[in-house]
Order: sequence, then structure tokens, then C-alpha cells
Amino acid sequence: MLTFIIIEIILILSLNSWEKTMTNKTKKYSYSDDLVSDLHKDAWGLRPTQGFWHHWGIADQDAKQAIWDNLIDDMVKNDAEEAERKKANASDFTKRIKEVCKLGAGNYKTAIKWILDADGNLEDKQCYNDAGYLCFLYGLDFKFEKVFLHFLDIKCPITWSNGRAFI
Repeated sequence: MLTFIIIEIILILSLNSWEKTMTNKTKKYSYSDDLVSDLHKDAWGLRPTQGFWHHWGIADQDAKQAIWDNLIDDMVKNDAEEAERKKANASDFTKRIKEVCKLGAGNYKTAIKWILDADGNLEDKQCYNDAGYLCFLYGLDFKFEKVFLHFLDIKCPITWSNGRAFI
């Protein structure tokens, strides 16, 4: 009976050791050699440098996974910061529109026209024909394209109420 128990314990310990070995050998990695350049651009706004590629090339799988995970963390952090900047820029642009209205613009459409004119963006053909470019120039989220499209008299569903554009 004691021999049977000892053999059973040895088998269980061997099985546990084998499972650990197999788990280490079949460890899953989520990084991709094909997509790391795109992830780097999403995280930092530019493609990787030669130095990055050197380190990536000599890294083992665990190191590549660590680099990948850090790039994802950086991308998430930078995306959150960019969203905050765009929110602040939208608030600042709205305040500017209201100030221009107080100066005599009369309505928001005229105020936006005056702002674009003062910033030299009415003469720029790309600005006048590309509302997305105006969003880029003013650091606004691209959902504000419709506000500029309305100003440019391009048909889009927008209503104004209490100084706010409803898109």
C-alpha cells in the first residue's frame, strides 16, 4: 500500500513537472514582427529607427513581447493625452467663436468665417475645400468636420441651439 502511494506521488510530481515544461515550451506571444512598425507609429507617430530595428532583431521572444507590451502601453497613454488635448482645443475654439460673436459677428457661422480669415485659412484652397484639414489645423477631433462643412455651405445635418452645434 505504501509503495502504491509513493508511486502515485512520483507520477503526480512527474506529471506536474511535465506540464510546467510543456507550458514553457508552448508559451503564447502576442507580438508580431509584421505589425511592430505600425504599432510603433501608432504609439509615437513615426516609424521605428535603425536602432530600434537592431534591438528588435537581436531580442529573444520574451524581450520582443516586453517591447510590444510597452509600445501598447505608450499608445494607450498617448491616445488618452491626445483626446484630452482635442477636448481642450474644442473648448478653446468654442470660446474664441463666442468672443468673436461679441465683437460683432452676429452668429457662429460668421464668427467661424472671421476666425478662418484672421488665421489666413480662407485663402488656402485646401482649408476651404477640406474640413478635415481645418480640424487638423485647429487640433480638433474630426467629428467637428460637420461644423466646418456647414460654414462652407456644404449640405450636412447640423442644428444650432444655445451656441452649440448638434451633429
